[in-house]
Amino acid sequence: MKRESIIVLGLVLGLALVGVFMVYSTGAADPHGMARFQRQLVYLAIGVCALFFCANLDYHRLREPFWFRSIVLIALLLLALVLVPGIGEERKGAQRWIEVPGLTSFQPSEMGKFALILLLSVKLAQNHEQMGSFFRGFVPPLLITGVFAGLVLLEDDLGTPVVMISVAFCMMFMAGARWRYMLPSIVPVVAGIAALIVITPYRMKRLTTFLNPWKDREENGYQLIQSMVAFAQGGVFGKGPGRGEQKLDYLPDAHTDFVFAAWAEETGLVGTLALAGLFLLLLALTMRIAANARDMYGSLLAGGIASLVAIQAAINMAVTTGMVPTKGLPLPFISWGGTALMVFMALMGLVISVGLQGLPPSPRRAGTSA
Repeated sequence: MKRESIIVLGLVLGLALVGVFMVYSTGAADPHGMARFQRQLVYLAIGVCALFFCANLDYHRLREPFWFRSIVLIALLLLALVLVPGIGEERKGAQRWIEVPGLTSFQPSEMGKFALILLLSVKLAQNHEQMGSFFRGFVPPLLITGVFAGLVLLEDDLGTPVVMISVAFCMMFMAGARWRYMLPSIVPVVAGIAALIVITPYRMKRLTTFLNPWKDREENGYQLIQSMVAFAQGGVFGKGPGRGEQKLDYLPDAHTDFVFAAWAEETGLVGTLALAGLFLLLLALTMRIAANARDMYGSLLAGGIASLVAIQAAINMAVTTGMVPTKGLPLPFISWGGTALMVFMALMGLVISVGLQGLPPSPRRAGTSA
């Protein structure tokens, strides 16, 4: 798996460099653009250090009770602290950040994703033989996921809990959970999400706007329409690097949640498909590493991280193309933001660690998780 690990390293660094370029490009006409670009370089430098540190770390160390319990407790503490008035910072009506004096803001939900994947990897590997049992094998990971997703939901964030639940289901499937348990459990999850949308006016407004953005094109539908305009103006080959117009105060959040649209305008259909292809290749390689991990724990850890990157990237791209309602989820490695970039880089370092210790693929193990 050494070859796959090296390719994954190259892909991650390449995607991160694309992100740096897009942060610079989208900030060209913004008075805060250069400061944002400089901070992204700092985030990337820290992220690269975290990636190489985790890549050279024996991922089995994180399975030791002291380490995984410490990481989980710190993540849960941060998820609770962000809800405390005066500690959590509110932006656009949501309290999702903790301000670090003299430095920057920290988003605990990103740490929560890491902690959830780590905890599920440990517990599912320990209880692998019990996955056929509903109460002893299937219910415990559901409860664990519910705690993390519930705390993030209290931050007035629906997108991240959806990602967490999706990743958890992927990991339970990889661990051998039975379909007759998984499929019925999806129904209450979907029903709960639907209820949260219906009872929350602004979420319901997003849904109706998604169905017909032109009906409210000057207000709620404006961002989605401008995103579509960016894709249309990009054409096949794009306007050229740095020449996009939507980032000039036309497309809100062009450097964060809608960076994929800004990329599409500048690189066109060719660049859009190329970037999507890089994410697909990254998914294929990380799942190959997971399938050939030395143990079930490593397989679940790498597979969970692969699922997280793929699901979040897919949702972000679907939002910018108008395939799903607007939701604030950054594009991994590309969108501006320190916490997400550093956490994702560290997570990919763990995938590389699993790959470097993985078993060579063979016909006898093809399609298994070691």
